[in-house]
Amino acid sequence: MTVLRRLLRYVLPYRGKILAALAAMVVVAVSTGALVFFFRSLFDDVLAPARGGRPAEALPALARSGHGAAVRALDAAYAALKAGIVARGIPLWAAVPAMLLGALVVKNVFSYLSEFAFNGIGLSMVRDLRGDAYDHLVRQSASFYSRSTTGDLMSRLLGDVELIQGAFGTRIADLFQGALTIAVMLGYVLSLNRTLTLFALVVAPLLVWPIVEISKRLRRTTFTSRERMGAIGEILQETIRGHRIVKTYGMEDFESRRFAEANERYFRVNRKTIRIQAISSPLMEILSGTGLTLLFAYAARRISAGTMTAGDFLSFLIALMTMYAPIKSITKVNLALQQAISSAARIFEMMDRENEIRESPGAPALPPIARAIRFENVSFRYGDAEVVRGVTFDIPAGRTVALVGPSGAGKTTLANLLPRLYDPTGGRITIDGTDIRSVTLASLRGQMALVTQDMLLFNGTARSNIAYGREDATEAAVVEAARRARADEFLSALPGGYDTPVGEDAGRLSGGQRQRLSIARAFFKGAPILILDEATSQLDAESEAAVSEALATLMAGKTTLVIAHRLSTVRRADRIVVLESGRVADEGTHAELIARGGLYRRLYEMQFFDGETPAGGPA
Repeated sequence: MTVLRRLLRYVLPYRGKILAALAAMVVVAVSTGALVFFFRSLFDDVLAPARGGRPAEALPALARSGHGAAVRALDAAYAALKAGIVARGIPLWAAVPAMLLGALVVKNVFSYLSEFAFNGIGLSMVRDLRGDAYDHLVRQSASFYSRSTTGDLMSRLLGDVELIQGAFGTRIADLFQGALTIAVMLGYVLSLNRTLTLFALVVAPLLVWPIVEISKRLRRTTFTSRERMGAIGEILQETIRGHRIVKTYGMEDFESRRFAEANERYFRVNRKTIRIQAISSPLMEILSGTGLTLLFAYAARRISAGTMTAGDFLSFLIALMTMYAPIKSITKVNLALQQAISSAARIFEMMDRENEIRESPGAPALPPIARAIRFENVSFRYGDAEVVRGVTFDIPAGRTVALVGPSGAGKTTLANLLPRLYDPTGGRITIDGTDIRSVTLASLRGQMALVTQDMLLFNGTARSNIAYGREDATEAAVVEAARRARADEFLSALPGGYDTPVGEDAGRLSGGQRQRLSIARAFFKGAPILILDEATSQLDAESEAAVSEALATLMAGKTTLVIAHRLSTVRRADRIVVLESGRVADEGTHAELIARGGLYRRLYEMQFFDGETPAGGPA
């Protein structure tokens, strides 16, 4: 399916509104035709007599014979209307301007209605498209995010979507309104003077080739421009989030140069785009001006010969000028449409990326855990690198198993496999004997709570962070979760209590407070399976003690998987699995592993050895 056809699928639900908007546009086009016709009458019937001219009915038969059927019908209707006006004693100098004003009011009222309707349709379709893109984005696997950059994804979901809205709102309205107006005006001028119209249209082919060539070039540069903007967004996101690293390492000049290079690349490709856009209007102005000059020369001869009135020519010129604006708008529609298609291609490319985490058709819900979680000969690859190799271990229900090992041993990878952020490339994970890939994601993840070293909190209140996504949360449930996480005391002391905005990523709170707030979130969920990924690794000793106390309460009775570099946090685990190079190197209790004197003891002594036997070691 082409990009344009996919975009049109977002327009079809609003076809009723489109038909109503098109009906209003027909009224606008007809009113515009009436305006042009009344200008002809104003000149021939009102202004010309005051200047010593002749009224329209006194024109030579030769001039009238040049009119087509449409204009003759309009003349007949106008003659009857004029006779009625005169019979009522209303002067033409008042009646004709009044008719002009009436046509102008009708035109602009319906122009407002049609433009408002089409822009509303554009906003609606973009809302739907952005919603679908975000829904796809938020459901993607963790590997999708590891292969993408935040800046690029934001550029697609924000900047690219806005370009589509502009094209399918304002510009598509211009296209339909312009086409209808051009059709009415073209029919009028052909009926008014076919020869003069055909002469005017000689310049039309001169406009076609530049427009086609410009649109081809613009499409190429627009796509490149959006890619360059994504690169700028990526650098901005990195430097804003990593500002402390940038400053600490004295990399301000380096980052400024890196941004300047990306900004220059965007500038260069955008300069090409605006050059292409800028040449469109002047080129049309020159071609149109040349055509008008020739028309004046031709009309002067026809008026002198008595085969055309000044009113005819004035009306003809107004009709041509009325067509000029729609033609110019239509050329911009083409440019905007090319930009929108380029942007839509980027959005659909993101939406078309396969989600590696899928539910089996008709998958059942996972019953509450009763016996054990089992990692059975599990392997996992990041690209060509195998980071987990044939890992097997069990986590009995209600027990705690800790994963330890050097950096890169595969601890966090195994933790990510349990809630299916990734899927194993070999082996399987079961809960009570059921492969987790065979059940619904909602039922699997609904049984799990996660506390990580990142302490990720959202830019909202303390209450909304604890009751994440639960608008029906009761006050008692939120406070109880905070109390059990040892967070109630500092939250109650905040200026607004639980309703205090905590700022982006809870930057107004200390590290220990942020972590206890994230633990309160886990308490509130009340999931039977708990994943603790380096939950105390970024805390000082005092904060770690407070958080460890909260974690001990949280872990009571839960089936818990703990990942930690600080071995002091895993000593009380029911079982410890030692990983090395993606494999299980050893497993047992803390005392058993210390006694065996393997990798675990070496890691433990590296952290705690002070010239005496490490605490918990052999006597």
